[in-house]
Amino acid sequence: MRFLFVSPEQVVRQKYRRGIVFRLSAVCVFLGLAAQIPIFVSGVLAWKSFTAESERQKVLLVEAGNLRKQSAPLEEIRQELSQIRRWEPILRSRVPVSALLSALEKSIPANAVLDSISIESAQYDEAPVSGGIYRIPTSYRVVIQGLERAGAEDAVQLFTGALEQRLPPGTQLARSERLPTRSDNLTPFVLEYSVKPTGNYFGFGLQKIAEPGSL
Repeated sequence: MRFLFVSPEQVVRQKYRRGIVFRLSAVCVFLGLAAQIPIFVSGVLAWKSFTAESERQKVLLVEAGNLRKQSAPLEEIRQELSQIRRWEPILRSRVPVSALLSALEKSIPANAVLDSISIESAQYDEAPVSGGIYRIPTSYRVVIQGLERAGAEDAVQLFTGALEQRLPPGTQLARSERLPTRSDNLTPFVLEYSVKPTGNYFGFGLQKIAEPGSL
C-alpha cells in the first residue's frame, strides 16, 4: 500500500515539470542571469581600461618629473629672455642719435651751413619693467637751424629733400621757415621735424645683421 502514497517532494517535482508558474519562474531566472552577462563583461572591460589609464598616468607623471628636472637649469635663461622681451620695445624706440647727426651732415649742401641742432623726445608711453615704469619716447622733435648763402635760394629745398630720404619712415616736416637776411648776406633758416621711432633706420646707413649671434 505504500506505493499509493506520494511524498511532497514528488508533488513539487511534478508541479515543476508540468506547472506553468514554475516554468515561467525558471524562464525569468535564466533571463535574469543572461542579462547580467553583458554587465559583467562591461565591468571587466571598464576595470581593465581604468587600470591601463592609471598606469599611463603614472608613466606621464614620471616623465613630467624628469622633464622638470631637466628644465630646471634653463629657468635662469628663461628669466633673462623674459627681461629682454620687456626691453625690446624700449630699445626699438631709441633713435640712434649719432647716425641721425651723420645723416644731417651728409645731407647739408655746399651752399649752406648748420648752425645748431636740437634733438629731444616729445611724447611718451609707459612700459612696466623690473623695478618700475619706463617712459618710452614715441616721437622725437628735431630742430635744425642753419645759414644759407646769398643767391642759393634752393639750398634749403635740396637739404630737406636729401634729409627726408635718410630719415625713418613716418617722419613729418612740422616747420620750415626762412628768416630775414643778415648784414653778412647769410639767410637763417629753421627746420623742425617730428621723427617717429619705427626701428627702420637703414636710411641712416645702418646695416642689417643677417644672422644674429646666438645667446
